[in-house]
Amino acid sequence: MTIVSVVLIAASPQFAVAGLNPVSGANAGAGATAGAASAAIDATLEPQQIALGESARLTILSSGNGTLKVPLPVVAGLEFRVVGESRRFQMINGAAIATTATIVRVTPDVAGVFTIPGITPKSPPLVLRVTPGNGRTGVSPDDELPGRTGLIPGKTDANGIRLTPDGSAFVRLSTPKHEIYVGESIPVEIQVGMRDGFAVSVNGLPKLNSGDFTLNNLSRQPERVEKAIDGKPFTVITWRSLLSAIKPGAYSLTFEAPVTVRIRTRPQRESMLDDLLGDPFMQNVFGATVQKELKVTSPEAAFTVLALPVDGRPADFGGAVGSFKVSTDVSSATTAAGDPLTLRMHVNGTGNFDRVATTMLGSDGDWKTYEPKSSFNTTDPTQYRGEKIFEQPLIATHPGAQTIPAIPFSYFDPGTRRYETARTAPLTVAVSPSAADSAAVAPPPAAGSSGTPVDATHGGLRPDHAATDAAVDTLVPLYLQPRFVGLSSALALLFAGGWVALRRRERGTTDARTRAAAQMTETFLAQMAGASAAGDTLQFFNTARSAIQHVLGARLQIAPEEITAADVHPGLGDDSDDLRQLFALADEANYAGRSLQPPDFERWTQIVRRRLTREIAS
Repeated sequence: MTIVSVVLIAASPQFAVAGLNPVSGANAGAGATAGAASAAIDATLEPQQIALGESARLTILSSGNGTLKVPLPVVAGLEFRVVGESRRFQMINGAAIATTATIVRVTPDVAGVFTIPGITPKSPPLVLRVTPGNGRTGVSPDDELPGRTGLIPGKTDANGIRLTPDGSAFVRLSTPKHEIYVGESIPVEIQVGMRDGFAVSVNGLPKLNSGDFTLNNLSRQPERVEKAIDGKPFTVITWRSLLSAIKPGAYSLTFEAPVTVRIRTRPQRESMLDDLLGDPFMQNVFGATVQKELKVTSPEAAFTVLALPVDGRPADFGGAVGSFKVSTDVSSATTAAGDPLTLRMHVNGTGNFDRVATTMLGSDGDWKTYEPKSSFNTTDPTQYRGEKIFEQPLIATHPGAQTIPAIPFSYFDPGTRRYETARTAPLTVAVSPSAADSAAVAPPPAAGSSGTPVDATHGGLRPDHAATDAAVDTLVPLYLQPRFVGLSSALALLFAGGWVALRRRERGTTDARTRAAAQMTETFLAQMAGASAAGDTLQFFNTARSAIQHVLGARLQIAPEEITAADVHPGLGDDSDDLRQLFALADEANYAGRSLQPPDFERWTQIVRRRLTREIAS
């Protein structure tokens, strides 16, 4: 079998090859006329949904022994334009087989659903959906990346695009500026472009080739769009992230990405016209290729990193660099002395929110404060813009109108190149006396207002015995008189019997009380074990404190809920210091969100178990 191949390529839409005659208007209805019965034709449309202002690609492939004259479709609202044509001849056992490919750009004028009739009477119609929005699914010649003047493989253009030597892919860094401060976070875009038909896939995340910078919050789901670059279709995958410098100086950095590409196996001189046409179809169908993994590297980007100034640095500066605004609010404008409030501080703006920190309000004579905790809200995948909220529990120590003072927050603003201090507005809270304070200041009851009335008519001391005129028959004591001897014996027997019955009842009551205490202990320990397994510090300490309150309440004859750390004195045992610390940690868990590690959970469980066991035994 002898095979001879001849390839003819037309680079201009006006050059009709092998009878493929692009027509429009009245000539479009001529249809397809077959020159030979064995000829075949097929058409594909990619993509099938685009946005207004973008274009789709119609590929018409014909093959067979004869020739076909195929006019372009005519559809109201769509423009069809040939952008590349090729024809290939093969001699197989003396028979000539021709294969022709035509690339047609389809551009809509209006949004809607368009039906493109089949190229032949037997071909199925093609449907193109055009949305009115700015979707990014099609290839738009008017929405290209910079570099339309011509990209040279292996060279870097003025817009930071450098194609690989085979022209299949590129990596590009887009940054708003090249002069930054140490600790400053700037939003950047890393773009990986893959030429359609040449690059197959990206095999990993882009990598920063520099130890002097950090890349934070790289977007998990990159944006994928189709763009025309220098008239050639590319798929561009974009990651967004935050770039920060570690130390001052002048640096150059690059990014790289692992990409799988198709490499041609025929000589470069035989496929030069393929690159001119920008048609991967001709390289991948009419020419043999193999897949190969490459690491595509971006051009070097020069950065100047400046140190934060020392002069004018506020004492409370914690490393925040950006532009921020602050405000505060309180959970309630009225409270009672001793009741907790929540003070919230809001920090809004742009910058390195991981370094935004504040101690908020310190302890003073009017407020008892706890350690604040923070949360961060953002809709930016890089977390460059958002709001950080700090919450601090407060307890007013005195009644009256109390003021929460202004809270300062210092940061460095790269725009003004100086340190800034923002302050919140003071807040006023009305604090009423607590219930205990009200009881303490209540006046004592007036004399004679309750109890036994005072005898106002008695003028002197009362006698120590009552006068009586009764006489007795004998001086023998009453308890020795015969009529009371039997009564005394009966009383003694009744007392002995009652004592025996009481001892039996007490023994039964003690056993029941012991069983109840043991059951209560197991319940508390089980609840603590569940909270420990879930890592719930708040539930763990609340349960532990409740268990200690119950056992100490029984000993001190005090209601369990009224027992505080002040009631745990050294006379209660050698573990009194641990118990007082447990009460304090329970308060911190409620007001300051304290957390524990697994060893701490085990230690406090053992302390509570020993105390409960000791109380049951006693």
